Amino acid sequence: MTFIKRMTAANKFTTADVLQHLSTDTDWQVRCVVAYNLNTPVDVLVKLSTDRKTVVRCNVASNSNTPVDVLVKLSTDKHWSVRLSVANNIRTPMDILENLSTDENTGVRETAKYKMK
Repeated sequence: MTFIKRMTAANKFTTADVLQHLSTDTDWQVRCVVAYNLNTPVDVLVKLSTDRKTVVRCNVASNSNTPVDVLVKLSTDKHWSVRLSVANNIRTPMDILENLSTDENTGVRETAKYKMK
């Protein structure tokens, strides 16, 4: 059943209502795929941005529909992989990239510097 939920969450034709429902699944892998889907409603992305699983937050930070204010919050996440995803997001504002360019993690720092070019 989990496989079917993940495949449904990944489908670009899955409706917002179904994605909303899947975003509350107990399986973190389902929530992870929902966070990556470009059809996921903004309010669901906002909710998933506080998920306890790092990989879910990474996918929210990677999603080009994630609101800038959520990217700002995720740019200070305790896990470097979330900050790296923020640095790679095309919607991340320049001032956040500037902050990330001094990150303690080399990968985050270098990615932010590259994206500022």
